[in-house]
Amino acid sequence: MLDRHYPHMYEKACTLVLYFAMSSMQGYWGINMNNQANEQDKRRGLTFDAIVNSKDVEQALFLICEQYPIGHSTYHLAQTIALEQNVDAPFVRTTYPANWVARYLLKDYVKIDPVLKEGMMRALPYDWSEIEPSKEAIELLIDFQSHGLGAGGYSIPITDKVGRRALFSLNSLPEEENWGEIVEQFKEDWIELGQVLHKKAIQELYGDVDPAPTLSPRELETLHWTALGKDYKDIAIILDVSEHTIRTYMRTARLKLNCSSMTQAVAKASKLRLINP
Repeated sequence: MLDRHYPHMYEKACTLVLYFAMSSMQGYWGINMNNQANEQDKRRGLTFDAIVNSKDVEQALFLICEQYPIGHSTYHLAQTIALEQNVDAPFVRTTYPANWVARYLLKDYVKIDPVLKEGMMRALPYDWSEIEPSKEAIELLIDFQSHGLGAGGYSIPITDKVGRRALFSLNSLPEEENWGEIVEQFKEDWIELGQVLHKKAIQELYGDVDPAPTLSPRELETLHWTALGKDYKDIAIILDVSEHTIRTYMRTARLKLNCSSMTQAVAKASKLRLINP
């Protein structure tokens, strides 16, 4: 009867009902999104603390896999961290099964691994779908999946303040169909956790005191050319600066490395993987 006798009131009542219904829905979705954000913050915080308190990097990687919908994770610290991009894998930890790790080593896949090669050239995170593998690398990837491992992956290159390069990679679960959505949801978490993991690796390698000093690019270049047998006059010409400037770089690099001679400084810089002459 309201719609017949009081059409304007009927229209107003319908508008109010629709308004309250939409407000309720907006409130519901707002609360739901806030809850999801809170859950993700909680997950990230728990994983952060778990990495810090884990006994080593390998345990930390397994803890990451427990907290996120992924199949496996790997941390790779490159041997060479300064002027060259050679890769020699002196420190690698992973959750991959032993049979795949043995296969990887037996086939010497490190030389053609497209994920690793890409990671040592890139500065920003990347999805494995962005990689254009060689023919050999395609065979590796087929072999990888034949071992029951997921096709999807996301890798995060890490470069610390002294120039050490590392790669933190996460591999999808087998048959995962929504990997892109998972990456989009958690990639910011993973980038932050990768930094925590890197600190854990440095601590595992060197203890609480990181032996690698912060050397400037010019100091590293000076050490590099010194290691190749060049004297300060030669290096001055190569870098197009004065001889006095090169002697200053030599002195500051030597002091930062706590060495009495350039011979000692070069040897220590090489041992710490600061240079790769």
